[in-house]
Amino acid sequence: MNENEKLAQDVKAWRAKEGFTAEAAAKVLGIPRRTFEGIEQGRGFRYPVLLRVAIKSKTLSLRAILKGSPD
Repeated sequence: MNENEKLAQDVKAWRAKEGFTAEAAAKVLGIPRRTFEGIEQGRGFRYPVLLRVAIKSKTLSLRAILKGSPD
């Protein structure tokens, strides 16, 4: 599995875990929907490390909001 495929797998798993549509996930991450869909299709992303950090950060932030307190 190459880096683009691994990133696609991780992004798909994150989106499924959070229950987002592709459009909602893209909006949360601040990227265009078509870019997000390309990532999920294994076309990669110029800054994969930043995307992974953003996914982790957004997950923690959303959990804190839902709990009503910071992590």
